[in-house]
Amino acid sequence: MKFRNAKGNLAVIVIMTLFCLTVFSYGVYASYFGLLLFQQGALNFIIGLFFLGCIGVPSIYWVVTTAYRYFAAVPTCINQRKIRIINLLLIHEKDLYSETEIWLGKAVKELAQAEGLPKTPLVGIEWSDDNPNAYAVGATRSHALVVATSGLIKQLNQKQVAAVMAHELGHIANLDTMAKTLLSAALDGVMLILFKPMQLIVWYFGRFAALLMLVAGLIYGIMGNWQHATAFFIGVLVWMILMMLPTITKFLVTLLTFWHSRWREYHADAVAARLTSVDDMASALTVLDRLPFQPPKQNQEQMATLWIRVAMNEEITIFHWLKHTHPPIYKRIEVLRRGIYLK
Repeated sequence: MKFRNAKGNLAVIVIMTLFCLTVFSYGVYASYFGLLLFQQGALNFIIGLFFLGCIGVPSIYWVVTTAYRYFAAVPTCINQRKIRIINLLLIHEKDLYSETEIWLGKAVKELAQAEGLPKTPLVGIEWSDDNPNAYAVGATRSHALVVATSGLIKQLNQKQVAAVMAHELGHIANLDTMAKTLLSAALDGVMLILFKPMQLIVWYFGRFAALLMLVAGLIYGIMGNWQHATAFFIGVLVWMILMMLPTITKFLVTLLTFWHSRWREYHADAVAARLTSVDDMASALTVLDRLPFQPPKQNQEQMATLWIRVAMNEEITIFHWLKHTHPPIYKRIEVLRRGIYLK
């Protein structure tokens, strides 16, 4: 069955697309409502300014920038990370590409055709990165990019490199690059659109009310009127919960993003095993696990979910899932050997 490992991402993409459309509608309505209030007196002018400046404009700005980040992911990545692109149409030009670049381009093309991708992704090498790694970005299966670092090419043999590139093609075939971009954008959207205005009100205005409620509660408590004191203390508790709500929500959305990233690694490994072999993919993961890894500081958080491996401590605890975007490599090899996602 073609792209059988992509099913799980379709629901994610639909939900996140609806979320983006909802935020855009929310921003347009807030802007319209704010402009209406401008014409209804001084107080309403201030309220309208809040709706326009804190909700409407940021919502529309977020949707526009998210759309740009999504569709411009490939050229942005090429420019930011200084990637040398291998043009498959010019691969036979004399002295234009090295033997390694020619082999990599041909290997990716054959693997992409074997997986049934509508178009071979752009193939690039990040020669400035000696860390053995690879990643894929792209908005669709027809507009994508797969990249190998110089460290990967130098420290793995050709079968292992081919397996790693097949893994990255698996991310494209499974729509992981699309889903990851939308999930990452959702985190920014939730924090910017839903909580920034609330934090503005709760912190800059609500803290004075909370302080007054705390003092009033203490006074009523000293006077023995615990019914009124409890009511004021509950008000303070609500204020504290509202202050912590953005942090809690960010934590939960981050956990969701990490879980999705770990889950999709197993599916990409399965694609690589089908296109090459279980032994080749397991061998590549084993070598990667043994090699040192120091990720570049630039865009480390944004790139973490894209890499085939991330820096991990040797001892993996039961709380691994709280702080890592990838499963432990030994677990990935075990799942590959058992053929769970190959069925």
